[in-house]
Amino acid sequence: HIPRWGCGLNAKEAAMETLSKLSLQGGDTCTFFMLEAKFVRTFRGKSLPFFQELRDKFTAKEPLVEVALDYADVVKGTHIETTLAVSHRWMQPDDPDPDGEQLKALKGFLNSPAGKKIERVWIDSACMPQDQPKGSRSAEDAAAFKRMLKEVNRLYLGTTVLILL
Repeated sequence: HIPRWGCGLNAKEAAMETLSKLSLQGGDTCTFFMLEAKFVRTFRGKSLPFFQELRDKFTAKEPLVEVALDYADVVKGTHIETTLAVSHRWMQPDDPDPDGEQLKALKGFLNSPAGKKIERVWIDSACMPQDQPKGSRSAEDAAAFKRMLKEVNRLYLGTTVLILL
């Protein structure tokens, strides 16, 4: 079950509410933002937008979802078939994929037999608030970034990992 944004909130308000809670979250669960794999498979842009642009530009029906990764489920491998974490190089300090080659490789994997079951994709630039050319992180964004970064090992332990070199 993937929680969706609440009724009555637009995507930005709902995402900001979740971000404010992330820094307070503790225990065995950490919530991450992820992209719906369907969105990535059909995205027509040259490279994926940064998190803040996705949060601010799109409606509640697309493309970011919140996924709570419980440590026990991570260890059991509950998310391995349906969730993909992407490890990649940032090709420029302010742009991870200026030529679109990483997105092309990611789409190739998602559309291959090995990637057909993937429902959600986590990639840092699109799924965590970034300091980037069009604006820096707010205080809420910075707190959420810090919390998610501290728990990012869950993604590499409990999901399918695609390494782009």
